[in-house]
Amino acid sequence: MTRRFYTYGNTTVRSAVRFPGGLTVLVDKGFSGNLDGKARETEYSLALDAAGIINKSTTSDDQSSVARKWRSAFDKNGFITPKFRAKKATVPVLQQVIAKHPEMDLSSKPYQITPQGRRLAQATTTYEMQDTMLRALLGIQIDADDVTTAKFKPFVFALQVMAALRAKKQDKGVNEKELVLIGNVTDHSQASAVANEIISYRIERDKVSGKQNKSKFDASYLSPLAEECGVKYESLATYTNPNFNYMLTTGLFSRQGKRLVFNEERIDVINAILQTEPQIISDDVEYYYQLWNGYPLPTDDADVLIRSIKRLAAKLERSYTDAELPTEVPDLKLFLIQLQMEDDAVHEHSYAREQSTDDNIEEIIQYFHVINGDRGNGEVFENAKANAKFDMPTYLEWTSWRAFLAIDGLVNTPDKARGFNVDQDLYPIGNAPGGRPDIVLEYEGFILVVEVTLTTTSRQEAAEAEPVRRHVAGIQAKHPEKPVYGLFLAKTIDNNTAEMFRVGLWYDKNDPYFVNIVPMTLTQFIHVMQEFQEIRFDNTKVERLVEKCLIPRNATVGLWKHEIAHTVDVYQYN
Repeated sequence: MTRRFYTYGNTTVRSAVRFPGGLTVLVDKGFSGNLDGKARETEYSLALDAAGIINKSTTSDDQSSVARKWRSAFDKNGFITPKFRAKKATVPVLQQVIAKHPEMDLSSKPYQITPQGRRLAQATTTYEMQDTMLRALLGIQIDADDVTTAKFKPFVFALQVMAALRAKKQDKGVNEKELVLIGNVTDHSQASAVANEIISYRIERDKVSGKQNKSKFDASYLSPLAEECGVKYESLATYTNPNFNYMLTTGLFSRQGKRLVFNEERIDVINAILQTEPQIISDDVEYYYQLWNGYPLPTDDADVLIRSIKRLAAKLERSYTDAELPTEVPDLKLFLIQLQMEDDAVHEHSYAREQSTDDNIEEIIQYFHVINGDRGNGEVFENAKANAKFDMPTYLEWTSWRAFLAIDGLVNTPDKARGFNVDQDLYPIGNAPGGRPDIVLEYEGFILVVEVTLTTTSRQEAAEAEPVRRHVAGIQAKHPEKPVYGLFLAKTIDNNTAEMFRVGLWYDKNDPYFVNIVPMTLTQFIHVMQEFQEIRFDNTKVERLVEKCLIPRNATVGLWKHEIAHTVDVYQYN
């Protein structure tokens, strides 16, 4: 029997956090129900690039193949309708669903957005996205390899294995390598057996010392499984990354280092799922209706919602009687979301305070090294590399935000300082959208607008020089009472980009704004953070550093960049 490894997405669309943007492009640019054929596929890929959802320069030359990967990921998760192959004398499933459920407002065209897809495209909060992604993954069922004609739910099985590990006193969750052992089984009765295999794998691996030796052990242990799946070990090892990321977007898990663990705030929901699933739907019409319209969740039940509310309320040191709570499910959901947002704010303030610890500062510096392409070693560096390697731009924004949280002294709240979203563990879930700065740091005496990029050469000037100046000018117009500075961080600074900042002029119609923006390389900023590691200077030292870097801006670009490097190198923080 040939095995296979199931992925919720694919290695092109590794993270579902980009789904809302991709679906918005699908609808707004006229691709919903009109994404068939290489020409339209290429146009969709170019539209994704223009919207900043993908970076065309890092994808394959065949742009149509990129679009097909996105289309496949949407299809797998029920966000668009697939292209059904009609059998003789059989009405295609899509048409059967339309006939039975006209309220879904679907046509017979393939690749059109579903109600689930619209819900995700319109999601404005993390909780809305988590709700939609949980419905998607929970609803997916596939053909089982182990039992002919049987169906199997891969996401439910992952929950079952993790619950079995927990019952066996293995509380550290699972990592990507262990997801390999989960993702090739399609028999729900094997959850305990797979948990035992993971435990055996851990015991044997713990006997091996050294990073290289552990890597060799992993390859030796998992290669036979890769061969059964018809792929190389290296390929199989990359398939688990999308699963790890997609599972995170459901809100049922937290991230601890390289591992997924159950989110204790959602344990009532997890337990309710494990008590009722897997519920296999044998009728294709009903299955696709549930997948496209939204699979039922335990949180659609008032009792589960009330238990979740009381658990979270206790954490916030308050309590509610049943009589004090709403009675209708939509109102209970809103009540729970309000508590979750309140808890998030408390958590984020605590997180911000913790960034100035020795361990966090070292982690911040190691993330910068990873993103900068520097060599490194040690557990902190390797963890940073594992987290950031597939989405460096997002992690650059997040790491820069953390660096300034460490320096502290903010007047605005941590969530107002960042332009990007974060998950329940404060890890990033996507870049700051266009039209707003990456990071805005308001201090008592000044405001610092931080913009970051990994683009280089002439593309950097085209992509960054205009919006960075516009963002700084916009903040300056809103806060005439304070000095406003811009800090532009990149691996390298293109001369044309630096020239635009050196001149420092931005026109809002006929009104000129002189903006003060310092371009700085990541290597230089790493030096700043290493100095902070030794001398816990405050934000006024940052303002003075920026001012010193601005003094020689009247020189040529080459000389100005040289003087910035020299100023960063010799600046005294004590």
